[in-house]
Amino acid sequence: MRLKLRLICLWALLLTITLPLTADITPRAYEVYSAANGLADNSAQTIRCTKTGRLVITTMGQINFFDGHQFTYIDPTNENIYPLKNYIGNYHLYFDKYHHLWLKNRNSVTCVNLTTEKFVDSISDVFAEFGIEEEVTDLFADNTGVVYLLLNGERLYSVATKQTFKTRKEHNLQDLEVYEDKYLLLFYDNGELDVMELSTGQTAYVSKSYDEADYAKYNKSSVLCNDGSTFYQIRNGSKESVLQSFNIGKWEWTTLMRMPYHLNNMELHDGKLYIPSEYGYWTYDTTTGASTHYDKIKLMDGRELETNVNTLAFDKQDGMWIGTEVWGLLYARPYNVPFNVYPWSNPKSLEYASLMDRLPQYSQFRDKQVNCVYRDKKGRIWVGTASGLLLYRSKSDKLPQIFTRRDGLLNNVIHSIVEDRQGRIWVGTSYGLSCLMFNGDGGLSNVLSYNSYDRIPNESFINGKAMCLTDGTIIMQMQGHVIAFNPEQMRTLSEVGFKIYPKLVKLLVNGNEIRTGEELDGKVILEKALTRTKEINVDYYQNSLSLTFSALNYFRPQQTYYRYRIKQIDDSWKVLTPYNSQGLVDGRGQLHLPLSGLKPGSYTIELQAAMTPDQWDTEPYEWIVNVNEPWWRTTGIFALVALVLLTLCALNVWFYVRNAKMKTRRYSEEQGIIRRIKSLADYCQAPPPGELLAPSWEEITSLHSEVGSGVSKEFVDAMLKIMDTVNGKKTTQLTMKMLSEKAGMDLQQFYTLTTANVYKSPQTLFKRVMLDRAVDMLTHTTKDVGDIAKACNFASPNYFIATFYHEYHLLPGEYRRQQGVSAK
Repeated sequence: MRLKLRLICLWALLLTITLPLTADITPRAYEVYSAANGLADNSAQTIRCTKTGRLVITTMGQINFFDGHQFTYIDPTNENIYPLKNYIGNYHLYFDKYHHLWLKNRNSVTCVNLTTEKFVDSISDVFAEFGIEEEVTDLFADNTGVVYLLLNGERLYSVATKQTFKTRKEHNLQDLEVYEDKYLLLFYDNGELDVMELSTGQTAYVSKSYDEADYAKYNKSSVLCNDGSTFYQIRNGSKESVLQSFNIGKWEWTTLMRMPYHLNNMELHDGKLYIPSEYGYWTYDTTTGASTHYDKIKLMDGRELETNVNTLAFDKQDGMWIGTEVWGLLYARPYNVPFNVYPWSNPKSLEYASLMDRLPQYSQFRDKQVNCVYRDKKGRIWVGTASGLLLYRSKSDKLPQIFTRRDGLLNNVIHSIVEDRQGRIWVGTSYGLSCLMFNGDGGLSNVLSYNSYDRIPNESFINGKAMCLTDGTIIMQMQGHVIAFNPEQMRTLSEVGFKIYPKLVKLLVNGNEIRTGEELDGKVILEKALTRTKEINVDYYQNSLSLTFSALNYFRPQQTYYRYRIKQIDDSWKVLTPYNSQGLVDGRGQLHLPLSGLKPGSYTIELQAAMTPDQWDTEPYEWIVNVNEPWWRTTGIFALVALVLLTLCALNVWFYVRNAKMKTRRYSEEQGIIRRIKSLADYCQAPPPGELLAPSWEEITSLHSEVGSGVSKEFVDAMLKIMDTVNGKKTTQLTMKMLSEKAGMDLQQFYTLTTANVYKSPQTLFKRVMLDRAVDMLTHTTKDVGDIAKACNFASPNYFIATFYHEYHLLPGEYRRQQGVSAK
């Protein structure tokens, strides 16, 4: 395999048209991210870095997202595949301006709605929204995100302008691009290029990149890359490939490279084209034309890979990502690891160890057990102990300043200390290496730590074994290695210059992870993808949230600092690091922000991320959390309750007025009845002069007519019971309730009885009162019957005797004798 590869590379050198080429091992060292790290598959086909720094990786049948901590991928269950008859190439990824991701591969295309990060249910429906109902045979997107649809292989439709351009029927359109919103460039499989005016659709220029002899070699697929007025194009055939450039100002083609194998993609970065291929990758300097072939890829562990490179991309921190066919993703940091690690088998380690053997060793300081003691150039004394780093600023200093993990140290057990030529203090611990940096006033400004992520072995440093050499190199001894590094060559110690931006990557509500479109307690919380969500709405009982943010810091995740505030809770900014956040910032640089027991209301979270604790030079990102009021405390309910209360108040007033009127009327009626009762009582007690009880016509003509056919007997009985009460008071002092109680009757019953009788003839009542008076006189006096009849207002003694007999069935004289009273 190695011999075959060398022969192919030699052939490539003979065929390439450029400056002399060289083969080499990659200058960067790479880490491997594979399915073991969460990648859906080890065959990475395309890589794209979004504007915010998030990585999008397509593997065989999957679309992955990487936030620096974990991979997530879109569930392919609902993947909708649309056939593209005219596309015969491999994976080709587009982002359009309509929030779609398009992935073409061998006569088909799939589409992802980036708003929800899910496959669209029907690509035909998306085309219909674009205004197209007929068959689409190919799809493209230009550098501005405008989608172009090839219709029936002969017409090109612009989704942005609804304009249609004619294409060549006899040749397959493989690629297109737009230049300065003026020209549309159409690239065909036979090497022809049509430059068309966007405004008119007229052809402005026609060119051909290669002749018919090369048609079969390079007609299978095309990849474009634009650099101002220069367009770079890779064309692949069944086996061979060619890299060419077209200058739209000079209107000419230049062949840059020919290969006997496939060149898979292109990425323009810092004036160089990075070109993945079947055997490693190439770089092409667009200024000098120099090309370099990296046929071997160096890994962090020292291994060298010879592999197919499908794709290549750079992240926002200048880190380089390689997508391979079988190894997954390979990541190289923007700067190589600065630490040289020498095992004891390396003679260099023995040489450095012999130098450190001359250093003084300390086990006691001021009667305390210590691991090491170091005096810096300012005369300060640094003491390493098992519980932190002590700083005595002078010999007379009794109370030292203490530095621990809370200040950024990786470990509290300090084994060795050394100062570099810039006055920084380096501390070797039981786990990792830390650097203390100071400001102009001598105060601690920052602590940077390095561990296995930076290729420092996971082993303890040796007590007192650290020194700075004359050239600035620091050497430090560990249990099984010696490390050497020069701080003056370390980019991480100065201002890094990378801007990082926080991204919301995980949301928990009441301990439940929330995903797009899924319900919690019958409610969908996330309508959009989490990374595109800026406002979160929950109910009052869903008020315990946990938000996880990633700063997309691939380079040094442990060197991630956050600054946040929640305006409605506290307007002051809080700075969090992996060392002082009590776990809120983890070792991979993710911020876990808990929001527990939120009261109903709206909360605005402002968040920034940086690689140094005082470098807040990006605009804060904002997220809004709305905790809805209980339904009974919502504005609508308050309005409804207010309306009901107003209605009840109005009804209460209406009923009050109505009842007041009724009460007044009732009182007036009662007073009328009471006055009538009073007048009846007065009439019976003191009848008008000449008022006599005489037989009525009915009594004379009818033997069966009963005495008292006017008012009822019940009324008479009731009047006799209340007579004394009525006679003793004024009408205003009397109430129907009072009279009903005296009568021994229910109020309503008494009211009904009186209203039915009070306006009838009072003769029956008067007669009964007179008879009662006559009985009293018969019982207590010796007056004769005639005198009694006259005193009781009877018209004649005979009518009195008849009436008395009818009532008592005794003659007056017999009644008197029966009562034991003797006549005069």
